[in-house]
Amino acid sequence: MTRTLSCCSGRQTRKAALRNWGSSLLLAAAAVVLPLAGRAAAADRIYFTYGPLSRSFSIEDLRTFAETGETTRQLRWYLNFTNADPDAVRQVLTQNVRLNPVFVDQITYSLPGEFVLFQMGRVVHTKSRQGAVQIRALRSAFILSAADDNQISLLEFLEKYPTPEVFVDGVVLARAARNVQGFIAQIEPTIAVIQEFLANFVCDECEVPRLRPR
Repeated sequence: MTRTLSCCSGRQTRKAALRNWGSSLLLAAAAVVLPLAGRAAAADRIYFTYGPLSRSFSIEDLRTFAETGETTRQLRWYLNFTNADPDAVRQVLTQNVRLNPVFVDQITYSLPGEFVLFQMGRVVHTKSRQGAVQIRALRSAFILSAADDNQISLLEFLEKYPTPEVFVDGVVLARAARNVQGFIAQIEPTIAVIQEFLANFVCDECEVPRLRPR
């Protein structure tokens, strides 16, 4: 019985250590991310490029469109050019996915997570397109978006992007969109394994998210 109690106590000690480790990791990330966001300010303009074509519109206009449906001339150009359904775009912008910030921090600092961020950087990128800078910017946007309410929307992600300008490559985006369903089908088993792993090793109080729309 003493051995059993000792074993349980050991597990509890390890869980407590992991709780402290997770909290410390998140605080350390915030110490790096928040000053970066403060210096560069949040993104205030999006540049949409499609080959030689380029248009820009403000994040504020994008939020107004998402909340009210009201469009500006630049947004109307984008919607017409992409033949996008305005209501569908508004839904995509505001659809929330629940993500625990500790989970986001752990994933985006892992090697697989950095690879995903690198691939995302081909679509959403900084003006310089420097790989390391793009990875840091994307990671910052994810962590900052999840930090206040444990969820992320595309609109909030763009708002938290820690450079004044966000560039979206329409050519790469269109190519990725054609393969998105197959991609999701391939990665869902991997996501399930990661979630189960973190559920066993992250603190009991931390909700391990299900990567599905709320």
